[in-house]
Amino acid sequence: VHYSGTVHASPNPFTNEVTIKYGVFSNSNVGLFVYDLEGRQVAKLEERYLTSEKYEATWLPEATLPSGHYFVAIKINDLQVHYLKIVKE
Repeated sequence: VHYSGTVHASPNPFTNEVTIKYGVFSNSNVGLFVYDLEGRQVAKLEERYLTSEKYEATWLPEATLPSGHYFVAIKINDLQVHYLKIVKE
């Protein structure tokens, strides 16, 4: 499993949108998903083959999505490699 140890979300907390910056050390199948505290997937930000590079994805959640805590999950080659907590105000 290869991924960059630098995964950031800004702004965090956020109101209307949040940008997730992450990196991939080697060419891999990468998935970037957002889950609520119940473990339900609320967004798919990325799901494709990526080359070794730095990336960013912007999440613009629906206005009906409640404020609260969410988790950004990064999966590389179907293995969960990182969770990042974000807060929607």
